[in-house]
Amino acid sequence: MRAFILMGCLLFLNLISSCEKSSKEVVILPTQKVPIAPTDLKISIVSVGQIDLTWNDSSTNETGFRIERKTDSTEYSEIATTTQDYVNFSDKNVKINTTYTYRVYSYNQAGKSNQSSNERTIKTWNIPTLTTNVITDIRISGAKSGGNVSSIGGVRDLIARGVVWGTSSNPTVALSTKTIEGNGTMFPGSSAPGSGIGTYSSNILASKEGTKYYVRAYATNIVGTAYGQEITFTTNVFTYNTVIGANNRVWMDRNLGAERVAINKTDEASYGDLYQWGRGKDGHQIRTSSITNISSSTDIPGHDYFIPGIDWRNPPNDNLWQGLNGVNNACPIGFRLPTSEEWNTEILSWTSASPEGAFASTLKLPLAGTRGINSGGLVDIGVVGFYWSSSVVTNDKSGSYSYYLAVTETTTRSIYTARSNGMSVRCIKE
Repeated sequence: MRAFILMGCLLFLNLISSCEKSSKEVVILPTQKVPIAPTDLKISIVSVGQIDLTWNDSSTNETGFRIERKTDSTEYSEIATTTQDYVNFSDKNVKINTTYTYRVYSYNQAGKSNQSSNERTIKTWNIPTLTTNVITDIRISGAKSGGNVSSIGGVRDLIARGVVWGTSSNPTVALSTKTIEGNGTMFPGSSAPGSGIGTYSSNILASKEGTKYYVRAYATNIVGTAYGQEITFTTNVFTYNTVIGANNRVWMDRNLGAERVAINKTDEASYGDLYQWGRGKDGHQIRTSSITNISSSTDIPGHDYFIPGIDWRNPPNDNLWQGLNGVNNACPIGFRLPTSEEWNTEILSWTSASPEGAFASTLKLPLAGTRGINSGGLVDIGVVGFYWSSSVVTNDKSGSYSYYLAVTETTTRSIYTARSNGMSVRCIKE
């Protein structure tokens, strides 16, 4: 029995000794290594305020990735982190016309990779760069200018370019008085990058004679609109002489708004303006004035829009062009619109009732065309000459028709039409 007890004691002592020894041992765990750096960093501009980054994940033990960025004037700083295996990032905090450089590190609890990815540098888009062309060919109703685009700001192509003008300094594209090249989404010819670079010409259409205008070329891309330097010009003042027609009646020697007496029947400089019957000299008569489909309830619409339809005024008013004292007499002081009878008398004095006879007469009437009542578009320029009279159609229930002189190859006579047509005006002295 004593031997058995002794053996048990020895086993118990050995167990205690073994536990003490075990409690003093240090367990050594495997050391975690920093991850391998990512590779093949790529960057691209996807919009005005966004640069996208992608890279290859070359490690198997990263916690995530750290994206760093710098500019020409700053040092690298961390701008974002991504999670494990996530190899894309969109930087949406970028400014226009700024150069950015990026690099990416992988990281885990042991730290970040010893090296970064390759660096990538990109310059964000900018507004275009351009100058305004000198003013040429100054007229009563406008002039010519244009621009020269030297840079489109790093984008593929322009949205539009042209010139904008107004009677106040620094006109902007918010004005309707501008020319537009481009369809609003892509510049013509944009099958190749860089479309829109170079020189272009624009025709400025002014609504007031003897007026100072401010002009700037402009170019628009996805970033915004840029302007060339401002240039000014003053439109010519309408001048005229007189000629003697049938029955010794005194007429103006040119159409209202014309730059000169016609040198042939299709002389563009002699065409002049196109008035709607009964309207004053409010700017609507400019051949490319803007259009509104809203008729006027007053004798003076208060704007320079051309108003298509049957009659620009609702209700009609027959007294707008009657004699020297017509409410909206567009002729200079001492002149008025001729009556249909006075036109008929003139035709009888011509060598023939034709475009040739009209030009051969002392009035030298050109084929100035017309502006239609449906869309307000120019029609038959150089083909017909339509000249308003002051005479109204009295048996028309609508009260919206007036007489005019039609000069065409098939007929040259006084007939009537809707008052919203845009036609030439030749004034006769009272």
